[in-house]
Amino acid sequence: MTALHLRTEIQQLLRKEKNITVLEAIRMLLRREEPQEDDLTDEEVAELDAQRADRISGKVKFISEEESIRMIRTGRKA
Repeated sequence: MTALHLRTEIQQLLRKEKNITVLEAIRMLLRREEPQEDDLTDEEVAELDAQRADRISGKVKFISEEESIRMIRTGRKA
């Protein structure tokens, strides 16, 4: 199948599509090369890296999901 045939078929399918979620997913897929709104800035990446380093070093205590749930149920703070 050629690119021309694929485009024609896709256009026909798009004309029939009514589901907004499907159309938004297709748009997002076709815009894959454009920067997304949820892309992180360099500053945000640096902050996340710093937070990760704190967790790895033990400076910040990690609480598992199970422990968090137990603490919520018993009303205990970290």
